[in-house]
Amino acid sequence: MTSSKNALTACCVLALTLTVIALGSEEKRQTQVARPAFSAGLTSSLNVSDHVNVTYDRVFTNVGNVYDPQTGVFTVPLNGTYTILFHALAEYSGMLWLDLYRNSQYITSAYAHIEGQYGAASNSITITLAKGDEVYITGHGSSILYGNPNEVYATFTGYMLFS
Repeated sequence: MTSSKNALTACCVLALTLTVIALGSEEKRQTQVARPAFSAGLTSSLNVSDHVNVTYDRVFTNVGNVYDPQTGVFTVPLNGTYTILFHALAEYSGMLWLDLYRNSQYITSAYAHIEGQYGAASNSITITLAKGDEVYITGHGSSILYGNPNEVYATFTGYMLFS
């Protein structure tokens, strides 16, 4: 009987210890600062030309208020490694060519053109950024991005992976 009682006591102590650890971990998670993240979409068709910023007007999330829908610029609040994604849909039989920039420095592009259909383009990158860097999407050539308030096809998203 004593060994059963000792085993039961040991199980209770273990369960209580795990509960305290779990509660402590939850408190720790709740007190950590949220990592910057944003996601925005385009709700109307937009003609963009060379080096004109695309201003994504529907903001889905903006943790840290890092994306400005008036300028289309994501301003990096903390040094770190970030993932940036952008997607778009060209008008029917249209062409689109978008470029991703950091502080006026070209990083990467997305291109689409299909006759008699809608053309989709996207790209993503994981990149180390410094506090104060500005990241944005511009048009290249003359591009028509398809947008609709009920069907958002063009998006710009970024989030911090780690500092």
